[in-house]
Amino acid sequence: MGLRYEEDVSNLSEDDRIPWGSLDGSCVVVTGATGLLGGLAADVLAARGNVRVVLPVRNVDKACQRFADASNVEIVPWDASTGDVPKVQDCAYVLHLASNTDSRLMVERPVDTINTTVRGTAAMLELTRSTGARMCFASSMEVYGAGAPGALGEREGGALDAMSVRSSYPQAKQLAETLCAAHASQYGTAACVARLAQSFGPGIASTDRRVFAEFARCCLEGRDIALLTDGSKSNMYTYTADAVRALLLLACDGAPGEAYNVANQRTFCSIYEMAQMVARAFGHGTEVTRVVDEAAARRYAVSGRIFMDTTKVEGLGWQPDYDLIDMYARMMADWNER
Repeated sequence: MGLRYEEDVSNLSEDDRIPWGSLDGSCVVVTGATGLLGGLAADVLAARGNVRVVLPVRNVDKACQRFADASNVEIVPWDASTGDVPKVQDCAYVLHLASNTDSRLMVERPVDTINTTVRGTAAMLELTRSTGARMCFASSMEVYGAGAPGALGEREGGALDAMSVRSSYPQAKQLAETLCAAHASQYGTAACVARLAQSFGPGIASTDRRVFAEFARCCLEGRDIALLTDGSKSNMYTYTADAVRALLLLACDGAPGEAYNVANQRTFCSIYEMAQMVARAFGHGTEVTRVVDEAAARRYAVSGRIFMDTTKVEGLGWQPDYDLIDMYARMMADWNER
């Protein structure tokens, strides 16, 4: 990883806005540790040093290579799609962050997307219930579907087309959220939901296929940005370190059975507006064009307006530090450093 990523890890591991008084000396289970947010959360906890970190992962070799130097990290083989409960004892907190975030796979492998999300969450909830731990599940703004004209609170519904295979991801996230609420109601399981805006920053692969990464690549490579949709979809974003700080806070202080919107309201814009902003800030003559491709557009989330009300998580003391320009600048610097 580059210097920006290492800086984020170091800063978070010493950030007094994170409830380290609860986390220090405990055992924390983190799923998705070979992914973006799971990897950053695991790195931060490993850097803290006095937290026992257990990582249930499917790709054991990849995880062992990444965390080879962390003496407080334990790797446990686990496949979220099976629904099996990983064998972990005495855990106090669970960060369930494992998920497919590739839109292409949501369309090409929708059954796998659903099974991994729903079965994996059910397994983590059972682990949380049996150990008396507290759990935070990472959900997505996509549960809001096309959104609404106004600000969306956590109790707002999301209209989704159940017969669209691209809905495999948000529909599964919705069901996983309901599982968290159901566990809290029926068993008293201390599980809450972080409903995240799209998150990026250092640690994103330079080959990432999501649109924000494509915009950055176009600027670095001197190419024009060609939108495959009309670019009207509007929503918010969150810097990776800000998101992980929220996840750790919610694992400790989130109310069981409750959802919390996690997003930076200052980042709200349309896809077209974001492309123009990135081209102006980081491009060298980069132009933005619309080349609408209906087949390609079906890979993306439904177009709409999602402005999330973040009052609830802010009431716990969370505030984002980085705006959209910062997010791009640090992600692109990380690519160059690597």
